[in-house]
Amino acid sequence: MKRLNRYSIPLAIRWSIAISALVTAAMGLLGWFLIGQQQSSYKLQSDLLGEVIIDQFTRAASEPLMADDLLSLQVLVSGQERNPLIKGMQVLNHRGEVVVSAGVQPLDGNARDEARQSRVTAGGIVAESWISADGGAISYRKPILFQDTRVGFAELVVDREPLERELARTFKALVFTTLGLILVGVMLAVPLAYRFSRPIRQLVAVGEAMDRGDSYQALPPGRGDEIGRIYNAFGRMADEIVVKQQLESTLSRYISPEYAAKVISGEVTPAFGGIRSEGSVLFCDIVGFTELSERLDPEAVALLLNDFFRYFAAAGHSCQGTVDKFIGDCIMIVFGVPQRDERHAFHALTCAVLIQLVAERINQQRVAQKVDPVLFRIGINSGAMLEGNLGSHERMQYTVVGDTVNVASRICGLAQPGAVLLTEESARQPGMREFVEPGRGGPLKVRGRSTPVQPYEVDIGLFRGDTQIQESLDAIFIKP
Repeated sequence: MKRLNRYSIPLAIRWSIAISALVTAAMGLLGWFLIGQQQSSYKLQSDLLGEVIIDQFTRAASEPLMADDLLSLQVLVSGQERNPLIKGMQVLNHRGEVVVSAGVQPLDGNARDEARQSRVTAGGIVAESWISADGGAISYRKPILFQDTRVGFAELVVDREPLERELARTFKALVFTTLGLILVGVMLAVPLAYRFSRPIRQLVAVGEAMDRGDSYQALPPGRGDEIGRIYNAFGRMADEIVVKQQLESTLSRYISPEYAAKVISGEVTPAFGGIRSEGSVLFCDIVGFTELSERLDPEAVALLLNDFFRYFAAAGHSCQGTVDKFIGDCIMIVFGVPQRDERHAFHALTCAVLIQLVAERINQQRVAQKVDPVLFRIGINSGAMLEGNLGSHERMQYTVVGDTVNVASRICGLAQPGAVLLTEESARQPGMREFVEPGRGGPLKVRGRSTPVQPYEVDIGLFRGDTQIQESLDAIFIKP
């Protein structure tokens, strides 16, 4: 069984093999025991027959042998020989000389000496099995006593063939019966194993369905044994998993899926504070949103934002970014937080390009429908920031704060419609130099910050013909 455990063999087949092996071993031992018992019974019956006959003969032959009455002894020998089971008989005097004999003799020259097997019966008579010229035989030898004095010996030769034929028939019957029972046991082992393993297969099916995300199927009720208790425990665990999945799915709509998973698993504790991290922050907002909101109803504004932001969020996820929050008409995406990413700036740049290309494609549809296009501006900054919980004990938010975040928000407001503007800190990150160039206006004064910021611009046209960008763009629109 340990060797079978190394391979992916279904449990029912393993149990079938185990049950079949157990049935085979049990029936084999039982057959071996019954055959041994039958052989012992055969010897016992043969010895009993020989003891009875030779005992009667020695009593009848004691007086004639003492009186040297050869005629009477010959009559006794000839009378015993008429028994179909007796193959021969002889009487010997006290010197071991044959007095009278009839039929096959134990010391016949045709006997095969190498086949002789001597033993003492339960009655104390010496029995010797051997093979004569016409088949198997057993000879029995017993002293002839007259008034407790040994006057000779009597030897009886019994034919083994009838008893051996009966033993052979019994042996065949036992063998075929044992083989039949083994075959029946093996045939029953398969359905029994599959029946025994059915509850486990049901548990496996439910577990695999849950892994695939299929709807939870309840286990069959009504069992009061150990399997029933396992069903109940598994059902409770499955219900808890379903609730956890629903909670995680709902929570991931309000916070990042990565952080939602950490909250559900208990990796993140609801405490204030945080850790310093290196990453990039992307801000994207609508140009002229105040005027747009003035012209449209609130429902139309919400619908417009949702139409754009769902694609922008998909672009962020495709570039290993995490949507931190939606602030009115602005979406904030962070890279390298909470999942560490050495190329966070490059992924932020790729995400910004995808967002602008997504906006272009949607605006083409809006223009075709004779609706005003909506333009977006994007700002990116990279550097150190603090990630952690902010807020109150009643309500908190996991986000990033720091000068890096503030600068990203400020340069977003300085970017031109449809453009991507990033800082020198982002431009210095690995893999960025070939895609960005310094802004033509020189350093910019950022509101609320004493040090000016050197902006860098991105030529989105460089990415329009890129195959991977187009594939990513198509994948974003395919996603529901």
